[in-house]
Amino acid sequence: MYYLKNYLFLASFVFIFLVTSCGSSEIGESKDVNQATIYQDYKIVYEQGEDDDQVEIWSQFRFAGDDGTTLVLTKPSSITFDGQNIKVDSNEFSGAFYRLQVPVNSFFGKHRFVFTDIDKNKFVNEFYFDSLSLAALPVTASKTQPLNIQFETTPLTGDDYIELAAINTDSSFSIKHLASEVGNIISIPVSELQRQKGKKLKLEVMVCRKIPLQQSTKEGGQLVIYYSLKPVETMLTE
Repeated sequence: MYYLKNYLFLASFVFIFLVTSCGSSEIGESKDVNQATIYQDYKIVYEQGEDDDQVEIWSQFRFAGDDGTTLVLTKPSSITFDGQNIKVDSNEFSGAFYRLQVPVNSFFGKHRFVFTDIDKNKFVNEFYFDSLSLAALPVTASKTQPLNIQFETTPLTGDDYIELAAINTDSSFSIKHLASEVGNIISIPVSELQRQKGKKLKLEVMVCRKIPLQQSTKEGGQLVIYYSLKPVETMLTE
């Protein structure tokens, strides 16, 4: 596990983060609540690894907000992803949830969640899954000048951000690049480089995209994409 484990998930697996939150783990049925009070929570999580990488697709429905009772969707209510029906699952940490895995190689592009409530009202929410990459990191970097890391991805908007973090060091740091900032460079200041006691600097980069829901109940919801790259390394020189 790479960046998300160290700085976001704080757990051994991506899935543990997804199913563990400060919200209730109690389970109810959607037929027992006012349909307008159902909160939609969607997360897309990808951590770059080997050729058979999987994208984690996560859906959860709660009563009256993001910390409310989790809901099993009572028929005819359902959740589909790109037309595929997702079955309910549960555990003691997260309550009820809907989870799917898809190979990343076929995942780039446009996707769609469709939530149907028991009154057969449909709530359609779409998003694009875009690539993230870094320009080649120099083999060596001097501690006497800032280290500029260039990234390539589609423009950030709203509350999106890219975060770069040092790992496997006793002088860790993280730097965020916000949507409001110009350019596609994250600069590590000299002060952070000089704090490093080792000769090797290992870095991880993640983009977080917060997609506004196009259709929701009165209770609202969220759709968040987390995409992290393999760690990269450079040798530091004085």
